[in-house]
Amino acid sequence: MSISGTNMTDLNSTLRDVASTEGLHFFGAASLDVREDFQRFSEWLRESRHGSMAWMTNHLEIRANPALLLPGAKSVLVFGFSYSLGDHWLRGETLSPPKIAQYARLADYHKFLRAKLSRVQKSLSNTLGTEHQWRITVDSAPLLERSLAANSGGGFIGKNTCVIHPKMGSFFLLGEILTTWSTPLAATDTSPSRHRPREESGGCGTCKRCQVHCPTGALDEDYRIDARKCLSYWTIEHRGEIPLEYWPWIGRYVFGCDICQLVCPYNRGLAPSEEARRLERLKETPDLIAMIGMDEAFYERTFGGTPLTRAKRSGLRRNALIAATVNDDMRVPPLLKILEHDDDPIIKLTASSAKRYLEQKKKN
Repeated sequence: MSISGTNMTDLNSTLRDVASTEGLHFFGAASLDVREDFQRFSEWLRESRHGSMAWMTNHLEIRANPALLLPGAKSVLVFGFSYSLGDHWLRGETLSPPKIAQYARLADYHKFLRAKLSRVQKSLSNTLGTEHQWRITVDSAPLLERSLAANSGGGFIGKNTCVIHPKMGSFFLLGEILTTWSTPLAATDTSPSRHRPREESGGCGTCKRCQVHCPTGALDEDYRIDARKCLSYWTIEHRGEIPLEYWPWIGRYVFGCDICQLVCPYNRGLAPSEEARRLERLKETPDLIAMIGMDEAFYERTFGGTPLTRAKRSGLRRNALIAATVNDDMRVPPLLKILEHDDDPIIKLTASSAKRYLEQKKKN
């Protein structure tokens, strides 16, 4: 599909059509000015809310000025891929086996989303000519991509810190195309991207469902998350032991966490994405005991090519051991004596903690 005409409405509509053919939602175009959000991000880092994710302090000059990624860049096109698989949340329900966050049950989004954006960019190049430069990023460059998505006017940043589309919810994987093309769509949004009253066009208003339902208090302030309290941080990014206070909730989510999104009114009644279902690799959580004892071959066969490899084999084994322990799997106690001598020091430490956890639970 080609892009023709210079009318802004027609251009916007055509870009949406181009994205739609790839199963993408076109959030819109935005300027590269993220100074206000960068100040908030810098404050967040100073407060050490990023935990042990030291990589977030790298390349701050690019986060502050995305144009450094592409000489002559004037704007960015922001696209989203809906990864909703139809999960829902009932307060107080016991998840057995524990869930895996929806995005992680798909094939590695870095690859398929980049391929989709490459085809969109090729369509743009064929129409606009070779004089324009482009750069595609899919979680592969230090961008404040949620800020760019909100600045495009296609969504807003909610109190759960996710980008929310008023009609399509928040289960989106984002990708961007930076360009030297002076698109007339850039910076068309004139409404604030946060702190908005709740209305048809978006905004959280007085709603605090995400904060109320977050089991660990990670959303302790509006529009800010403390990664050091977040289940996704502990089960994905953290490489060491996990404090016992988070164990009960890892019994519900063994990798990542979707709770703050599932309870959001904008995701209520959200239909599963057919494209996401076609890309779904893990229909259910593998047996936890099998995960605890998995070798490299099992790991590659079961989780290779999915986002779960971010936690590495060690992290997945650790998470599975915690989940099986708190869910009273009767196969765990006999394993602990063996695991306390495991070659992986994190598994050894977690096994010792699991033993203490079970002993304390028995006393109570």
